[in-house]
Amino acid sequence: MTALNVRVDERLKRSLVQLAKRVGASQSDVVKNALVEKLVVHEAASTETTTAVPDWVPDGKYVALVRGAVAAVGDSVAEVVATALSKFRDDPIHVARKGKPIETIHYAFLAQSAIKCWKYVTVDTQSFPILPTVLIGEREVVTASVPDTASSLTMASHQVVDEACLESAAEETVFTPAGPVRMRTFKAVVELPIGRYEAMVASSHIPKELPFQVLIGRNLLDLVDLYALGKSKVVCIRDP
Repeated sequence: MTALNVRVDERLKRSLVQLAKRVGASQSDVVKNALVEKLVVHEAASTETTTAVPDWVPDGKYVALVRGAVAAVGDSVAEVVATALSKFRDDPIHVARKGKPIETIHYAFLAQSAIKCWKYVTVDTQSFPILPTVLIGEREVVTASVPDTASSLTMASHQVVDEACLESAAEETVFTPAGPVRMRTFKAVVELPIGRYEAMVASSHIPKELPFQVLIGRNLLDLVDLYALGKSKVVCIRDP
């Protein structure tokens, strides 16, 4: 086994000692586990797959490509992804359609930078990974948000959109569990604790019984690194 010496400042060393005591492990094991997790994430992120559809695929058909080869051919994105996953569970998948691009569908389901973390907000027996957020239009509105990885668009309550005086953009058909819904979208600047991001925001009804008025969709989540640690009830975010 190879020994690796790493220098850290006193503040980080104290935090490492406290973490090792809390999880009941040695400092070396804590560092090794963190390094292994980082390498696994890096390897997954750096893996590439081909996007070239072979000539023999019939026009109009969807194809899933894995490791440079065709893993599935079918009539829908869902069909070919499910088939490809049944064969190659651990490999990256690229889906294309022969002859024309796949239309974008909006839907909703409910250098090293500093990382910021918060304990989940609890409401009676429920817990929520809340991020402090500012929605900026003609005015700035301080609010709370939760990440929603199943939504391609960021959504804000009608009240917050009106209070921020956001600039109207368009109407979009958004696919939800209840079916397609027409929603107004707005241009906004969303300020998260790690920076400001321009994003399209859809105006939606969000009950005030919930502790948030913004759902952070993937049009914003794809710009940051976010970790929701359910067992520890901690949510972390950083700008990669």
